[in-house]
Amino acid sequence: MDAAAIAGQQARRRIRPPEPLVMAAAPPTPAAFRCPISLEVMRSPVSLPTGATYDRASIQRWLDSGHRTCPATRLPLASTDLVPNLLLRRLIHLHAATLPPSPSPEEVLSQLAAADADGEPAAAEKAVRSLAAKIAPEKGKRASVASAVSADLDSAVPALLSFAKGGPGAGARVDAVRVLATVAPELVSYLTGDDGTEKKRDRVSMAVEALAAVLSADGIAEEAREALVVALLAEDLGRLVTTLLGAGANGATVLEAILTSPVADADAKTAIADRPELFPDLVRILRDAASPAAIRCMAAAVQVRGRPARASMVRAGAIPALALAVAAAPTAAAESALRLLAEAARCGDGKAAIAADAAEVAAAVMGRMIRVGPTGREAAVVALWLCCCAGGGDRRMREAVASAPEAVGKLLVVMQGDCAPTTSRMAGELLRAVRMEQEKKGMAAAYDSRTIHVMPY
Repeated sequence: MDAAAIAGQQARRRIRPPEPLVMAAAPPTPAAFRCPISLEVMRSPVSLPTGATYDRASIQRWLDSGHRTCPATRLPLASTDLVPNLLLRRLIHLHAATLPPSPSPEEVLSQLAAADADGEPAAAEKAVRSLAAKIAPEKGKRASVASAVSADLDSAVPALLSFAKGGPGAGARVDAVRVLATVAPELVSYLTGDDGTEKKRDRVSMAVEALAAVLSADGIAEEAREALVVALLAEDLGRLVTTLLGAGANGATVLEAILTSPVADADAKTAIADRPELFPDLVRILRDAASPAAIRCMAAAVQVRGRPARASMVRAGAIPALALAVAAAPTAAAESALRLLAEAARCGDGKAAIAADAAEVAAAVMGRMIRVGPTGREAAVVALWLCCCAGGGDRRMREAVASAPEAVGKLLVVMQGDCAPTTSRMAGELLRAVRMEQEKKGMAAAYDSRTIHVMPY
C-alpha cells in the first residue's frame, strides 16, 4: 500500500469533533394553559359544566359578581360547581419545570435601575412587566415584591413613576402602578417627614406623585385604595393637608381621593374641608397648573360641607379661575367648573363675585355651553339663571350674557335639546331676559345667520 492510500485510510478513520451544543429556547406557553379571563397561566384550573376551563380565582370572581353564564361560550350554567382539572394542572407544572428559573424581585429591580440609567426604555419596560407579573394573589409573593421595592424606595419609585405617569414605555403604566400600590403605605410616612432640606422635599414630592398615581389609576383593587386612605388618615391631619397642598396638582388628587372615599369618616372629611388654607391653595394650584384635580377637590369639599365651603371658595377668589377653566379646560374639568359656578351662584357672595367678573364669566359659560355634555349644559343654565333672573337678577350679568356671541341661538339649542323640564324653563326665562336686553341696546337681530337654522322660541 502506497503512502497516498495509507493517508486516505487514516483520514476516513479520523473522528469528527462533536458539534457545539446549542441551548434550545424556552418552549412557548400553550394557549390552553392560560385562563380565558385573565390570560395568565392558570394556577388552579377548574372546569365548568360547559367544559370550559378557567383559573379558580378568575371564574369565582365572575360568579360572585352575579353572572350565571360561561364567559367563553356564553351558555347558561346549569350548575356553578367548579371541578378541578387535575390533568391540566399536572401539564402546567411539567411545563413550568422546563422553563429557566425566574429572576428574583431584587434582580429585576437591578435590571430596571440599569436600563433606566442607560436610557433603554424597552429593557426598562420589560423589567416593569416582569416585576408586576410577580405580584401574585398569594400574600407571600406579593410581600416579596413589596419588600424588594421598599428596600430601595428612593431609586425604585422614580423609575416606576417614569412609566406610571405615561412617559417612555407607557404600555407598562398599569403594571408600574400595580407595583407602586404594593409599597404605597410605606410612602405615607414620607409626607410628614419634611424638615425643610432639599432632599426631604424631593422625597415628599416623589411620595405624593406615587400616591396620586395609585389613587387615580384604573385597575387597582378598591381594597388597596381604601387601605391607602386609612393609612393617610392615621397621620396628623393638619400637617398632612398642608403637605399635600404644597405638592400641587398631585396633592389635590390625593385630597380628592380622601374626601370621596367611603372609608373616611365624616369628621375627617369635615376637618379637611374646613381647613382655612384649603380653598386658597386649591385656587393657586388651579391658576398655576390649570389642574383638573384642583377643580375636583373643590367640588368634593363643597359636597362635604355645602354652604360654608361655597362661601370659603368664593372668598378665596375662585370665580375668575373657574371661568378660565370653563373656557379652556378639557370637557370633564370644564363641566366640574360649571357645576362649581352654579354652586357659587346659590349664595349672595357668589352672585356678587360672578357679577364683578360678569364679562369674563358670561363669555366663558356661553362659549362652552353647547360644547359640553348634558350635565355641563344644565349647570351652565343654572349658573346664568341664578345670576340673571332669580330674585330680580343682576343687570351686569344680563348685559354680559346678551352681548355674548350667538347667545339666543345657544339658548334655543339647549331648550330644544334633551334637557330636564326645569332646565328648559330656566333657559326660556334666560332667553326672554336676553331678548329684552338686546332690544334695549337696539340689537335688532335676535339670532344671527350662523344659528338661523334654529327655530325661534
